[in-house]
Amino acid sequence: TIFIRKAPDGFYIASCPLIPEAQAQGETDKECIANIKEVLQLCLEFRKERGEEIPEEIGVN
Repeated sequence: TIFIRKAPDGFYIASCPLIPEAQAQGETDKECIANIKEVLQLCLEFRKERGEEIPEEIGVN
């Protein structure tokens, strides 16, 4: 699950409770979604390289 909210400054902020280090922002909701997808991919790659757990709820394609 990804949570997206609009900040007071107008930017959109995305976070993923299952991967707390994954956070992103964007000027539009679409930009924010694209950014969080990229961040999640990088976080998952990093976790995999380090042998860390990847939550089962996260689909990896």
